[in-house]
Amino acid sequence: MAEQKSKSPAPATAGSVEAAKEVTLEQLLCDISLNSPQIISSLFSQPEFGSLDLPDEIRVHCDHEKCGGIRRHVRQTGSGCLEINNIFFVFAWYACTNCRSAVKVFGLRAERYRTDSKEGRCTKIYQEPPFGQPIPKRLFELIGEDNRKHFLQARRAIARGLGIGAYAYYRRIVENTKFALVDSILDVAQKTKAEPAQIELLKKAQSERQFSRAVGMLSDVGAIPPVLLINGHNPLTLLHDLLSDGIHALDDRECLKRAQEAEIILCEIADKMQVALTERKAVTDALSSILNRIAKKDVETQKE
Repeated sequence: MAEQKSKSPAPATAGSVEAAKEVTLEQLLCDISLNSPQIISSLFSQPEFGSLDLPDEIRVHCDHEKCGGIRRHVRQTGSGCLEINNIFFVFAWYACTNCRSAVKVFGLRAERYRTDSKEGRCTKIYQEPPFGQPIPKRLFELIGEDNRKHFLQARRAIARGLGIGAYAYYRRIVENTKFALVDSILDVAQKTKAEPAQIELLKKAQSERQFSRAVGMLSDVGAIPPVLLINGHNPLTLLHDLLSDGIHALDDRECLKRAQEAEIILCEIADKMQVALTERKAVTDALSSILNRIAKKDVETQKE
């Protein structure tokens, strides 16, 4: 009976997210924020000794100047383990195989259900560099320097599994920048030579002082430059739907989920804007170079 009782996960505490479904240890390392306990069926390779079945390699973002994207990281030897009252604290580190310089360090808290079972519950309690999506270069230009502090606080809240705090920060960011978002989309539309009707509609939305009405005017995907659509969806509508509910209407787990999604959408908008404007500049520079070459050649032909 005691064994059966210990198998039931303890309720989530403040600042944590109770496991909604079983995940793998690799998913816990790569995709899940701190203080979010997860049920893992293959947590232990040797449950009698508390040895975790850590993946030999993971694929995560590397910030090194040689990388700047998702790269393969291989587990290194020397991972430490400490047992306290049948709870195992494990540190593991992974080195990037591309730059051979950057490393990811993880601290885990693992509980086994029985000494003869590989199943258990695991929580990521430490991560360096901190958990979170890479920040696009254009993001702070998009949301404004005044919101830099709010954004970094929101990321720290997500990394620690503090859903309500993270959600509140993202609501504030979007509230502060909602009209600047429309202005930025209009800027991209003009610089990428969008259809005149699309630019005109964006100008009308720009002059609207109620964000919900501006979003309503631009709700059709055809109102947004195709280069800014996220898998065919309007980014403004996605943000509005994500953050329109009040904090008191949501529990901490739902707030955390929405905050993570809001971060992804904001970063994706900024990234798409950067790509669109960079590609446009590259095309403009290439055309200018070609036309200058043609003009120069014409002048030389006329001289002959």
